[in-house]
Amino acid sequence: MAALAVRRMDATVGSVIAVAIMLWLMLSLRPAVRPAQSMDDIAVDMHCHTTESDGDRTAEEQLKEAARIGLDALWITDHDMIRDLPRTREIQKAAKKAGVGVGFGVEITVEWEKKEHHLLGYFPDSAWSARQLSPEMVTLQRECAKVKTSRETRNNNMVSFLNTLLASDAGKPYFISADRHAAFKPLVVNEVAEWAKENANLMEPTSLGRPHFRAYLIEVVGIREDLIFGPRAGDGVATLTADGDVFYDEDREGKTGVELEALMHSATLAKRDIAFRPLPIIDAIKLINAAGGRAVLAHPPTLGSKWKTVFVDKVGDLAAAGLWGIEAFSSEIDEENHAIIAGLAQKYNLVMTAGSDNHGSLKIYAHLGEVKRHGTAAYAELEYWARHGLRESARLQNEEL
Repeated sequence: MAALAVRRMDATVGSVIAVAIMLWLMLSLRPAVRPAQSMDDIAVDMHCHTTESDGDRTAEEQLKEAARIGLDALWITDHDMIRDLPRTREIQKAAKKAGVGVGFGVEITVEWEKKEHHLLGYFPDSAWSARQLSPEMVTLQRECAKVKTSRETRNNNMVSFLNTLLASDAGKPYFISADRHAAFKPLVVNEVAEWAKENANLMEPTSLGRPHFRAYLIEVVGIREDLIFGPRAGDGVATLTADGDVFYDEDREGKTGVELEALMHSATLAKRDIAFRPLPIIDAIKLINAAGGRAVLAHPPTLGSKWKTVFVDKVGDLAAAGLWGIEAFSSEIDEENHAIIAGLAQKYNLVMTAGSDNHGSLKIYAHLGEVKRHGTAAYAELEYWARHGLRESARLQNEEL
């Protein structure tokens, strides 16, 4: 009996040792979960566009690219549009095939203190799971469609302005050569749209936007790229020196040359009342919330020089109206402005989000999955989005309406 007990005890000890060895092997062989080292480690990009607005990649292509670069999730936020259910479900199937989570939102063109800006709206998966869109979502869809129609009017007026300027002697400096100016033929909106379908992946003509015109002006007309948009946050006024260099904003100081306006800068068009009619921002926040979504202020520094002097103090009004978050990590947000935004998020209890604002190849500085300003030092909250972004994204998607 004693020998049997010893053998049983030996077997038990052996089993314990074996289990311990197995656990050790499992833990030692399991891939290590390394902490995020930089903003390049983000798992989710919450701001991108497709050919259904003004990007040049389809939704399916964006998802494949997201998978290639290692994103876990991607939010599609096309301008001024709410997709119908069949198309939404097509994209969901493509996301499943690509192995990337997908969320759906919208980037609405809004008016805030007489300034055109953008407001992001994000919606949970439950918004697309019923047999039809909710009445509140249909209302939002209708209001977004009105903004898109207004964009068509803006395009016609913009083309008229461009044709007049570029055909004149005052338009000569905008061309890459005198020969290209002499050969200039007036732009036609439908022709630009047809070209964009073939060369810039435009899917829907009503989504023809300034990025498509930019590509056409460069590749077909022969316009200098640096005189089309200019820095987004500036006044759009440039100095073209005798050496052919172009300087904007504070870089113009001390420079001599020809004063020009960037052709399609928002300020250039606004001076001529060339604009489409956006939604008042408070109305847009309420429409998004009524449809079960969450409203997020997009890339605040692109509001321009008045961002710090006027708009920073107005964010509280938006929070009181139901603003849920503020875009804090973006290629259009430098370190100084990020610190301001982080302070506002803390003050008004707003969620900080991150998005590249990628348009495929049409926005050359905004790469999918990159949510920090190129050439700047890391943000103070270096690991915030890498650690918390996917959680915030999943929380949004899994909310019930």
